[in-house]
Amino acid sequence: MPEHDDADVVQPDANAPGDRTTAALAPLRARIDAIDHEIVALLNERAHIALEIGRVKEQTGRRTVRDSQRETEVLERVTSASAGLFPEPELVALYRKLIAATRRVQHAQRRQAAAGAEAEASATTEAAGPVAAAGISPGPREE
Repeated sequence: MPEHDDADVVQPDANAPGDRTTAALAPLRARIDAIDHEIVALLNERAHIALEIGRVKEQTGRRTVRDSQRETEVLERVTSASAGLFPEPELVALYRKLIAATRRVQHAQRRQAAAGAEAEASATTEAAGPVAAAGISPGPREE
């Protein structure tokens, strides 16, 4: 294995333009990374609330997940809250994707709840025995 002398190692030039740019961008990129972390945390919180909304819709007998009036309100509120730095068409497109993803979360919750209810009904029928499985009432019990 060849030995290296410290003189053979090329040291980066701290004054080189690329190194200065990297150093100047580091705190800005760290802030963007922190913001991205916050955004993901907020998206997860939003999804949890959407699941709760889905449960309320289910409990109150609402058959559909989509609420186009509410979606329009969200888009109007978001665009009016924008400082104008983010182009409105892209902001609307992002929120349309977010709303669609939220609907998919609610649909998945409904499918899971339906599958759970179906499995529970099946287990109850199996526990009741072959007469109940056939849909025949055993009649009143004699004690």
